[in-house]
Amino acid sequence: MFNRMATSWFGIEQLIDRIEHHPSIGLIGIDLSEWSGGLATKFREEGFEWENWLSRSMNRNDLWFGDEVSGHLWLYAGLPNSLQADEGDRYLRAMAKRVKEAIAAESVGKVRHTRPTSGQKERGIGYASLQGLERASVKDVVYDGVVKATERIRESLSGHRDWELRCELERLLAESSIKSVYQPIVRLGDGKIFGYEALTRCPEGSMFDGPLTLFRFAEKNQMALALDRLARETAIRHSPALGAMQKIFINVTMSIINDPHFVSGQTVRWLNEKGIHPGQVVFELTERSSVDDFEAAEKILAHYRTQGYEIAIDDAGAGYSSLQSIVELRPDYIKVDRSLVRQADNDEMKKHMLRTFVRFAKKMNIRTVAEGIERPEELRLLRAMGFDYAQGYLIGRPSEQPAAANPGAIPKV
Repeated sequence: MFNRMATSWFGIEQLIDRIEHHPSIGLIGIDLSEWSGGLATKFREEGFEWENWLSRSMNRNDLWFGDEVSGHLWLYAGLPNSLQADEGDRYLRAMAKRVKEAIAAESVGKVRHTRPTSGQKERGIGYASLQGLERASVKDVVYDGVVKATERIRESLSGHRDWELRCELERLLAESSIKSVYQPIVRLGDGKIFGYEALTRCPEGSMFDGPLTLFRFAEKNQMALALDRLARETAIRHSPALGAMQKIFINVTMSIINDPHFVSGQTVRWLNEKGIHPGQVVFELTERSSVDDFEAAEKILAHYRTQGYEIAIDDAGAGYSSLQSIVELRPDYIKVDRSLVRQADNDEMKKHMLRTFVRFAKKMNIRTVAEGIERPEELRLLRAMGFDYAQGYLIGRPSEQPAAANPGAIPKV
């Protein structure tokens, strides 16, 4: 999208007017769409008056607005006559960094509080000296400059995305910025709240598009233990008040639960502060990492069970590994994946699979939780089949301060 202030393609009319006073001119590009710290709202507004902002913020008459195209800010800069032939690019790079720093300074509340490194300052900037303005078509020269500067922008961004995400994750950990929301789980027998599943959420404006991406990146970068510890602390500290028989379900992976510091003295203190005892905590094993050694895993889980904790297998029916985990680990709860629950009342194959889960679980003295319930027809079916507990938007949405489960969601018989 072209900025409304642009009088011509890449502000060529203004460029032509200024060539007489600035014989040597360079082009600067700044990628606003890849802004790592978050961009102030005013800079994102259509028609923002960049020319006035540049004049006020940079206080220079040798730097002026060219255009804004597809999230890229394009500026022209007059090059001092004293520069040697090989010094133009270095001058333009320094000028681009100064403009980027000025934009960051006005992105109040969005940028990081730490001093940016040289690499951060040069991310998303490009530049090119405009050669041959006096003898060639101005439009052709500008086009060549845009191509060169765009390539430099691309190079500055290439390969740095993981680095940028790592900085973001380190910030989330340092500032304890993640939060927990809680979704009610109800008993299908009487519709009363049996407990809550704690779900991690990224803060508003995070570079991570969701908790799954966040945890996968942490595992990839050997930061899973730190993130899991923070998620567990947040889930416990902000947990809704629980009745004596109510539970809190906390998502973990086998790679985490295998760590000797998993349930440390600090975790027990968090529980004590909330008046929660281990018998109210259910560790919900997720599919983020597979179990390689079931014999060792069984011993580990037995250790936590002796302390009172319970175990649930999440996403049952979504893959072979979860079915094997049920057989090998003999959990206290099976949480049946939403993919089996969705529209099950209209699908005979899903009905058959759900009945199989219930029959198997009852024989093994395992309690069943149906996830992802969104329709009354699904809830009625699952209750009729003999599921013990239910969870889903129909019953209650995840919330930092969850209200009582929807009483109208439990059908009368």
